[in-house]
Amino acid sequence: RSKAEVACESVMDFPHDESLHINAQHGNIKEERFGFDFFKQFNIVLNALDNVDARRHVNRVCLATGVPLIESGTQGYIGQVRAIVKGKSKCFECDPPAPPKSYPVCTIRNHPDKPVHCIAWAKELLFKKIFGGEDTDLVDTTEAQDKQEEAVDASAAAEAPGDAAPASAPSALTRLEGESAASFARRVFNSVYAADVERLLSMDALWKERTPPTPLRLEAMALPDAESAKQEETKVWSVEQSAAVLLHTIETVLTQRSAEVGALSFDKDDADALDFVTAASNLRSAVFDIPRKSRWDVKEIAGNIVPAIATTNAIIAGFIVLEAFKLLRGALDECRYCVCNRLPSGKKRDTLLTASRLDAPSGDCYVCAGGASVLTVDCSRFTVTQLLEEVIKKHLSFSKPTVDYSTVDGRDDQLCEGIADEVDEHDAAKFARYLPLALDKLPVPVGSGTTLDVEDTSQSLRVQMQVLNSVLDEEAFPTGFHFVQGAKAAAALSSTAAEEETQPDGGAGAADVAEADDEVQIVDGDAAPGHVRKRPRLDDAAKGAALPSASAAAASQDDDCIQID
Repeated sequence: RSKAEVACESVMDFPHDESLHINAQHGNIKEERFGFDFFKQFNIVLNALDNVDARRHVNRVCLATGVPLIESGTQGYIGQVRAIVKGKSKCFECDPPAPPKSYPVCTIRNHPDKPVHCIAWAKELLFKKIFGGEDTDLVDTTEAQDKQEEAVDASAAAEAPGDAAPASAPSALTRLEGESAASFARRVFNSVYAADVERLLSMDALWKERTPPTPLRLEAMALPDAESAKQEETKVWSVEQSAAVLLHTIETVLTQRSAEVGALSFDKDDADALDFVTAASNLRSAVFDIPRKSRWDVKEIAGNIVPAIATTNAIIAGFIVLEAFKLLRGALDECRYCVCNRLPSGKKRDTLLTASRLDAPSGDCYVCAGGASVLTVDCSRFTVTQLLEEVIKKHLSFSKPTVDYSTVDGRDDQLCEGIADEVDEHDAAKFARYLPLALDKLPVPVGSGTTLDVEDTSQSLRVQMQVLNSVLDEEAFPTGFHFVQGAKAAAALSSTAAEEETQPDGGAGAADVAEADDEVQIVDGDAAPGHVRKRPRLDDAAKGAALPSASAAAASQDDDCIQID
């Protein structure tokens, strides 16, 4: 049942005034029914959301509508509460939450060195390949070839180890007709933990500075009872126990849940899925001599969760109510940033609960203060799809973005339109044609100095960001982009300007323009380099609320709202 409905019933069981009415609603907080008009009917909004995307959205809508917000969050033994009032105090994004950690896919597939790498491999690659119907590669042979090409000349590169280790046949992890579940399970083990490891070992370039992996031999193991091992949730399973659980789980899913095979997705509360990922990741760890993890630890890491602590939640709920009382009686100056600490802190290091004055909005914040922002990408590789999905929607949490852009030589175009009613067939076809293109292959190429103008009327939000074209290190930036704001953005632009001054040909910007002039001669005539925007920008009155406003595995958007009249 919805948490909102249960909470509503529980509160109404308390003694209360007969005029009190509570309306519990369950749904996606970003749905149109929870738009500006919905928020404007309240004197205050109290946040208790469990994912960053939803918290960003509520923060932006409250800023746009001028409704005060009590923002809160807990993580294990720690928690915080603060009041957010437009123009008076920091908003949620003035101190942006750290984005979830990402890892290069080559690290996950070929040379993991942390338990989380093995868990990600088991959850995102092996589980999806066997039970989810996804055709994913468990080994990346291109990495060895790339490394070999760096070390040898062109003639020797033709015989690179990557070419000598072809990918396994498509049916290697596909159950054959008439094959028993037990036989298939053993074939999966031998393919993944022996044959694939041998393939990795054949890529000599990978192991010049790394400890090579060790294949696992199933026939050399004395397997214990899988059911008894599964009962030890907080104990780290041995390699033999992990092997037994892996085989048992594959057999169980294939025989008892056969109708779901091909469409299963990982759920931390699915016992079979968690058993599989725990066993598979521990075996992977054994191959690469990485510490193994207990089922309990794997659940936390794979599910991106921190166990809830009832006392922390109770303390933070109390702070929410106290801060709400202050705002409702107009005493913003009495509001505090309230923190529950895991260990004693403060000047004397003797306080678990601390309170400090609210800070003014950060001048660097692109959400509430219009701070500058810069997006660094390799325009020759980063596609329009990646820009829209990974940067604008996922990283910046735009819901219905309209994206226009203009280049340093004055040309402009549009990449998408957030208002469906304003998209005709011609525009829809153009936007679809743009999606797979690299940014510098667009009819109006995107390069250093290009300004992206992103607007979302559902959040009354508009942000402009400058593009810097640069090849990023894959280990440092596995997402393929780097977004900075405020002082860091200004520093990035200054650094680029300084570099351009030292270039005799006029700098990177000039080179980008020259390249664009060449490319535009060979594109389709209907690409409309002279793009004309169909609708006006947000008016000046709206800009006060909108212009300044812009973290797993995305979390569920089914949020609960409780409306109190």
